[in-house]
Amino acid sequence: MTDSKSLTSKQVMIVGAGSTGRGHIGELAYQAGWDLILVDKEPDLIKSLENAGQYTVTLYCPEGSRTVTVDRFVAYHVDQVEAITREALQVPLILTSLFGQNLPQVAPLVADIISSRCAADVTTPLNIICCENMQNSSTVLRSMVEPLLSQQEAEYVASLVGFPDSMVSRVVPRATANPLEMVAEDYNEWTVDAAAFRGPPLDLVGMELVDNQEARLARKFFMHNSAHAICGYWGFHRGHKYVHEAIDDPFVLERVTEAIEELAQVVSYHYGFELNSVRAYGLTLGERGAVAELKDSILRVVRDPLRKLSRRERLVAPAELALQHKLTYVQLVRGLAALLHYYHPADPQSVRMREKIADQGPQVAIPELIGLPPTHPLTGQIVAEYCAWVPVPAASPTVN
Repeated sequence: MTDSKSLTSKQVMIVGAGSTGRGHIGELAYQAGWDLILVDKEPDLIKSLENAGQYTVTLYCPEGSRTVTVDRFVAYHVDQVEAITREALQVPLILTSLFGQNLPQVAPLVADIISSRCAADVTTPLNIICCENMQNSSTVLRSMVEPLLSQQEAEYVASLVGFPDSMVSRVVPRATANPLEMVAEDYNEWTVDAAAFRGPPLDLVGMELVDNQEARLARKFFMHNSAHAICGYWGFHRGHKYVHEAIDDPFVLERVTEAIEELAQVVSYHYGFELNSVRAYGLTLGERGAVAELKDSILRVVRDPLRKLSRRERLVAPAELALQHKLTYVQLVRGLAALLHYYHPADPQSVRMREKIADQGPQVAIPELIGLPPTHPLTGQIVAEYCAWVPVPAASPTVN
């Protein structure tokens, strides 16, 4: 492993060295010539990385595969605060890649880094970018960090530290039994809000500074996350284990394709994208998801249903926009019913969702779950679709 003292100034710190951290943004930064400072809370992972001095990412696409060996990095456990803040003194970029619910845990570390840079009078601009699969995550992290700063440090942030919101898109299934061997799709979309970015653009191919971050995020979130969720929930009810199996199932594919058409109408109408281009962008999900080597687990896609049910999330939000603009949203409502009927005992959120509906009844529980008033027309349609649910017949067994 590269010793920290020999690392060049072209370094990026990644907090959260899991699937996306190493298999997407880490791989991209490495390929662009950057050295990685990896920070994670899992001691076994840190030890494995330190001992091996490298890890691999095998990237798959319909045309084939390629393997990237990442070997320029140092790795720290998140509790090594002194070493981490020392490493972060001159980096121009800190990326977080962890679930949104973990952002409060990383806020004190980010505050410590800012405090150290301020005390050392570091004038290198710093951008802290959250690469979570959620909306406005960098803005959310900033709101958690700012109360931890002194007045002087807050002024330092205003001058030299950016928290630009970001959007990332690449399927990186959970790590295999060997955490040093990762698989991912050979696809990348990574946008960053240019208006909130501090300093000049960085030489990091794959990270795109854009002036329409909200629209780009919505296009990706609705056309890919929404359609991916619908594929996942219908695939779950059909008994599929992997996304590629669900996409190969005509029953699921029909519902996903119709949902993509509904979503394309919403995104085009509300955000001003040309309809055919949005439709084509959405339909790439089929090609990407059909790569069997990824073994993208259905349970990975459908996990945490309570988060995915909220009003600003991938199914309710576009359905509400469709209603607002008098567009069709039949498959979105059916997808929400499929979500509400999802249950897996190993997914705590699915257990809580089932218990809440059983205890309160759908007429009371569903409005609370989706964040819409009971009198909202969309609420009534979702409740009606849930109550009219007919168990989905299992698909014929497939050979993996």
